[in-house]
Amino acid sequence: TNNESLLRDPLYRGYRQPRVTGDRYYALVDEFVRAVFSRFPNVLLQWEDFSSDKASNLLAKYRENYLCFNDDIQGTGATVLAGVLGALRLQRRPPEDIRSLRVAVVGAGSAGIGVAQALHMAMQQAGLSAKAAYSNFYILDQDGLQSKARFSSLTEEQMAFAR
Repeated sequence: TNNESLLRDPLYRGYRQPRVTGDRYYALVDEFVRAVFSRFPNVLLQWEDFSSDKASNLLAKYRENYLCFNDDIQGTGATVLAGVLGALRLQRRPPEDIRSLRVAVVGAGSAGIGVAQALHMAMQQAGLSAKAAYSNFYILDQDGLQSKARFSSLTEEQMAFAR
């Protein structure tokens, strides 16, 4: 942990060293992934609770070569998509009506963007162009609406939804 008060706490049970960062961090993760899939070639690797600045990068790096998913990005997105489709069904509306929804996502971390990505993909599968589907979203974070004026502070995944 990088939490100084935990490092000083005699009851803290975690690893009493600062977190590995930068290239050393990614080398450690890469060593772990290669070791796991070397030993268990048919395993499903679940990325759980990785920070937003790492979650998308790790998923993008490994998803094409290894069976893996990120719970925050894909798991939350799939769950919300199922809920939206269920709500449309309860309203006796066809699944294609997802095209007409306007979506406000409050929270632009990996889970919030994962929700937006899952709904965006469903809108495209229902017939919208990528551009038209993006226009249905309003992503808000602690600084308000994510807009093109804030591009320099957004991740690549957030930029796709910026207004």
